[in-house]
Amino acid sequence: MQRALFLVLLILPSGFICAANADISSHKITLAVFQSHTITLAKAAKRVSIADPEIADVVVLSPTEYYVLGRDVGVTNLIVWDREGGTRSSFEVEVTHDLEGLKTRLFHLIPGNGIEVSSAQRSIVLSGRVASATAMNTATRLAESYLARLDSSRRGREAESDKQSSQRTTDRASGEIINLLEVAGAQQVMVEVRVAEVSRSELKRINARFNAFGGRGNWSGGGVNGGASFPDAMFGPSGARIPSVAPGAGSVVAAALAEFAPNDLSIANQGIFTSFLSDSFAFNLALDAAKDQGLAKILAEPTLTTLTGQEATFLSGGEFPIPVPQSDRSVTISFKDFGISLKVLPTVLADDRINTKLEVSVSEISNATSVVLNPTQTNSTFIVPSLTRRNATGTVELADGQTIALAGLFSDNVRSMVSKFPGLGSLPVLGALFRSQDFVKGNTELVILVTPRLARPIDPKKLTLPTDRYQQPDDWDFYMMGRISAPEPAPTEAKQERKDP
Repeated sequence: MQRALFLVLLILPSGFICAANADISSHKITLAVFQSHTITLAKAAKRVSIADPEIADVVVLSPTEYYVLGRDVGVTNLIVWDREGGTRSSFEVEVTHDLEGLKTRLFHLIPGNGIEVSSAQRSIVLSGRVASATAMNTATRLAESYLARLDSSRRGREAESDKQSSQRTTDRASGEIINLLEVAGAQQVMVEVRVAEVSRSELKRINARFNAFGGRGNWSGGGVNGGASFPDAMFGPSGARIPSVAPGAGSVVAAALAEFAPNDLSIANQGIFTSFLSDSFAFNLALDAAKDQGLAKILAEPTLTTLTGQEATFLSGGEFPIPVPQSDRSVTISFKDFGISLKVLPTVLADDRINTKLEVSVSEISNATSVVLNPTQTNSTFIVPSLTRRNATGTVELADGQTIALAGLFSDNVRSMVSKFPGLGSLPVLGALFRSQDFVKGNTELVILVTPRLARPIDPKKLTLPTDRYQQPDDWDFYMMGRISAPEPAPTEAKQERKDP
């Protein structure tokens, strides 16, 4: 008897559970956001309830037909009670991204690419392989437009909710694009840049500097080309200069020409000079004449290798310090780069075409317009040099191995200046003593060439390094022959050495 009662008690709970769930039917509805689904019931409904109206909304069309609209990505449930026996129907409503619409757009805009689209919570996942980085960027931007529409709709509902009530809608984090796409083919790009510059300069200069002074009787006079001063002859207390006056008179008689002080004569590089001196006459002449020609050549070939869509930089040069005064009367040092600088951002497109955005800069230190700083309350002097710089920035699109000129420059500068004494400076031959003239001419030719290539790995045995050709000299080569490196072996000798064990 007790055993039978135990079996009855053991069976009763499961029977009650089955009876309790017998009047509940479960269904699942999956629809895309901003799309709708119609539910048709077998019996007229008495009451309808949806758990989260922010995800899906229900509109009653008739007692047996209902219209469900997806409003936001997520999962909620819909429960319907009928009018007769209280039977409940439960619907699990899952609202997803419009993945089919996105797949259709990707198929029409990027044909021939195996792009798979899936959803993860509020994010869109892109996977598969595409032919180029351009196709990958297009797919990503297209998927972002679907997320942007979803976010704008959510912000509109929040604004409408703020107007109607003080309760805000549920704050939902915006989704993102999870990019798992792979670009097929070689996606390492090697960019070769050649900077070729030739600068020529020509200088012609003739500067005559002379001074002459003489006196005879009560007269004195002279001439000067190059500047002179006439200081006062007499000295007062504490070394102060005062004009010379006649004895017993209180007015100035004349300037003191006896202290005629010409400026120093100088010759920069080449020239001739002469001097004549007698009891009553002195003459000094310095003729600075020069003809200079200069030639400068710059040839740089930096090469950078980087992945598509990744920026790479290159600098061959150095840094020079620049003092920076601070508000607390201190001075800090910052550094400025100079030399050959290169920034490159390649992107591999379809059909092995390479879009390359680069910036090339060639700079060198110059003292032509240097700045001299003397900070207050210090005895230090800072000389900050200037830079002569040639810079080019541009974007080109080439096939693998093609070359294009990014920038070209040809400049021709001529400068001539003459300073002379009126009349006397125009005399033939002797007029050269009364004038100074400079003639400067310079021209520069600059070309920057760019060659992008798809980079692929090679056998390291085929590589030749600049250090491979250097061999350390032995005692005979160093001491007796004066060589700093041993001579390179002949090709036959090199092959014989490789054969020897």
